[in-house]
Amino acid sequence: MPLPEQDSFYAEPDGLADLANGTVLASRVIETESFWQPLPADAWQVQYKTIDNHGEPRAYIATILVPQQEWTGDGPRPLLSYQVAEDGVGSKCAPSYALRGGIEGGPSGAYAETGMIRFALRQGWALVVPDYQGPDSELFGAEGYVHGVLDGIRAARSFAPAAVDPAAPIGMWGYSGGAQATAIAAQAHTAYAPELPLSGVVLGGVVADLEATMAGFSGGIAGGAVVVGLDRSYPEAEVSRYLNESGREMLAASRADCVPNAALAYPFLDATALEAWPGSITNNAELSRVVREASPLHRAGVPAAPVLIHHAVADEFAPIGSARALAEKYCGAGIPVQLAENTIGEHGTEAMLGMPTALSYLADRYAAKPAASTC
Repeated sequence: MPLPEQDSFYAEPDGLADLANGTVLASRVIETESFWQPLPADAWQVQYKTIDNHGEPRAYIATILVPQQEWTGDGPRPLLSYQVAEDGVGSKCAPSYALRGGIEGGPSGAYAETGMIRFALRQGWALVVPDYQGPDSELFGAEGYVHGVLDGIRAARSFAPAAVDPAAPIGMWGYSGGAQATAIAAQAHTAYAPELPLSGVVLGGVVADLEATMAGFSGGIAGGAVVVGLDRSYPEAEVSRYLNESGREMLAASRADCVPNAALAYPFLDATALEAWPGSITNNAELSRVVREASPLHRAGVPAAPVLIHHAVADEFAPIGSARALAEKYCGAGIPVQLAENTIGEHGTEAMLGMPTALSYLADRYAAKPAASTC
């Protein structure tokens, strides 16, 4: 499977500025798979117009999947926007590549989550899975997340072959970095895309406070994953000036990595080993300001729909305290929030352990049942 940068379908056309956001620019029928087994859905890749993290008109890619089974529920078939934990700065980390069986580029969070996409398809829901980091793989680019996710939903609704009913209820779901993107987009939904009928939001293992997550990665099994993303998405922050020579070498060597690549290359790396001076990364008010831009907890807005937050209490990468604080933020705005804390497992296991709760929650929201709240 050619990498996206080797695939002409991903090439961006000219003349995007005057097009409406969410406009479908191109499409192609594809075969999708999960762990070498085909997914039971008709599938397309669509290229759509949106706005990147720097305010520039760009062409993003989304994968649209419609189950081959007939929808037997009440009302129109629901649409689910599923955000994978793309978590990388290379095109090989994108979900569109993973869903076509792209594993040659190495391990990625997107490929690991194709199994969760299979379970969602089994519910009979149509899915849109956006490459919400865009063609430049802008990890942590919050404004790009907003546009990439919400314009991906717009594109799916207007894409005739998928036959998404205009009245179809819409859900949003993501885990870990995918939950971070989901929360950021959901908090901007009423301001950016108020016409979308959002019924429910599921955030699993959510990276609510990116600074706390980066501290969790530092010195841990995924220690090498703390570099590159901020430099790509926020060049004005000049992240490299806070790095020593070893840090700059790592930055240069990791410019196409997915998180698993970086974790394998630099296990147990402590962020202090990269600092140009003591505290240049770990105690830096300017860098903290940039990191807060990509943190749902510190961004304006709340979702306009009920929210499920499921989280392992012992989560080592997304501390439970940040998830609780995000729930309190939403509750304080009057949003029904169900906070489901799991005393078993950690960050990696909660993705699967919490999935039945996530699927059940979405099914109830699509059925317009009253949302339970732990507020």
